[in-house]
Amino acid sequence: MSLKRLKKIPFASHIFKHDDFSSKIRIYFSTKTAGEYFDPYEQNYTYTNLNPVTIRGYVSEVTSEALVYKQYGLQNMGAKEILCDAKYKSYFELSNKVEIDGDNYTVFKEGTGSKTLISNRTKKIIRVLITRDD
Repeated sequence: MSLKRLKKIPFASHIFKHDDFSSKIRIYFSTKTAGEYFDPYEQNYTYTNLNPVTIRGYVSEVTSEALVYKQYGLQNMGAKEILCDAKYKSYFELSNKVEIDGDNYTVFKEGTGSKTLISNRTKKIIRVLITRDD
């Protein structure tokens, strides 16, 4: 985040930059290749993960009760809420794998229902709610 935008909210700039408050989030992108057993009719591609892109954001644990009554019936096992800069919204939408502290979490896809929620907040901040992979 640029300091120019965060002069109005100095506490937010402190949270995103300080190691005690922010966490490292590894976002993996992938390449699509035709594997050994590629069938053009079934289009079974092989996805290979690339090196991760590491971003910093404020990560908090979401309780299972809050998932049920606040997030419209999400599964009640391990979820995290991430607050980060809005420029990372496309990272979460296009990623293949999200890793926080060694745990893998679901990524944003149209077919996964409401397992991953991305919402815009004020002052160019986004809120990402992700659930742990089964």
